[in-house]
Amino acid sequence: MPHHRNRTLSSDSFSQVNQLNLLLAMRRAPIVAFLFLTLLTSCALFDKPQTAAENGEIQLVDGLGRLFAFNEPARRAVTIAPGATEVVFAAGGFDRLIGVSNVDDFPQSVTSLPQFSVLPMDFEAIVALEPDLVLASSQVNDPRNADMFDELNIPVFYLDASSWSSVHASIRNVGILLGTEPQAIAAQTALDTRVEDLKKRTTTLADRPRGIFLVSNVTSYSFGADSYVQDVLDWAGIESLTKDQESQAPVLSDEWVLIEDTDVIIGTFPSDFTPTDLPQHHASWERLQAVEKGTVFSIEPNLISRPGPRNVDAAYQIAKHVHPQLFITLTDSI
Repeated sequence: MPHHRNRTLSSDSFSQVNQLNLLLAMRRAPIVAFLFLTLLTSCALFDKPQTAAENGEIQLVDGLGRLFAFNEPARRAVTIAPGATEVVFAAGGFDRLIGVSNVDDFPQSVTSLPQFSVLPMDFEAIVALEPDLVLASSQVNDPRNADMFDELNIPVFYLDASSWSSVHASIRNVGILLGTEPQAIAAQTALDTRVEDLKKRTTTLADRPRGIFLVSNVTSYSFGADSYVQDVLDWAGIESLTKDQESQAPVLSDEWVLIEDTDVIIGTFPSDFTPTDLPQHHASWERLQAVEKGTVFSIEPNLISRPGPRNVDAAYQIAKHVHPQLFITLTDSI
C-alpha cells in the first residue's frame, strides 16, 4: 500500500492547485466528460434516475443538487466516504475502484486498494491515482471539496444520503455512472425484498414501542426528520420519538428524554456496554423504564452510520433485539 504525504490543500491555495493541475495535465485526460450546474428546480427532477440530453449525454442530479453530465461510464473511480464504497460494491462496480479512504473496511477486499486520508483530504494522493470519477457522500463529505475537484478537473459526484429513498436511488445512479446498471437494479430489488419481508413481520405488532436512537452513550446525538435512520427504525417496528425533530442531527437533553420516558433505546455503544452504563453519564436516566427493564440495545455502528445497503441489516438487528418473538421460527443471515 503506497504511503502518501500527510499534506492538505486549501481551496484558496492557487499555487498548489496549479502544481496539481500540471501533474494532472501530464497524465491522461479523464474519461468522463462532466458539467456541474447549480440547480434550483422542483423535486420531480430528483426523482428521475437519468435524463438524456440533446447531445446524447446522460444526466444525473447529485446530492448537492448539481447536474452531472457524461458520455461514457467511469473506469477509474475513487470513493472518499465508506458509505459510498459500500454503494459501489452493491452496484456491482467494485472492479472500477482504484482507491478508497483510509477509514474504509468493507468489504474486506477493499483493504487491498490504495488508501488516502480524507480528514484532512489528501488531494495530491487522489490526483496521483489518475481517477476519472470521485464518489462522495452528502452526509459526511464537505461540499466545498467539490470546488477543489473542479479546479483539478476531476469529476466528483455526491451521493444523496438524506433519506432511504435517496440512498436506494444512489445505488442505481452509481450503476449508471460505472456502467453496471443491471447489477445495481438487481441489488435494489434484493434490498426491496428484504425490507418488505421485515415490514410484513413488524406490521403484525399490536403496539409499537416508542424509541430513540443514540449515536453515543455520552453525548445524546440522534437523528431528526427525513433521515434514513427514521426509515430503519420504522421497518424495525419502532415508533421513533425524534422523527419530527427539525434538526437533522439533534442533541437530546436529559430532561427531554426523561419526560418522554422512552420504551426502548437503540444506539451504537461500546462493545462492553450494558444498560446500567447510561446513568453514569446521565444520572436522571436511571428512572427511565428502558433502563429499568433493560430494553437498551446496541447495534454494529457501521451498519447504521454509513448510508448504504447495509442499513437494511441494521433494521434486522434492531428488530431482533426489540421483537425477538418475530424471529423464533425464521432464520435470517445478517
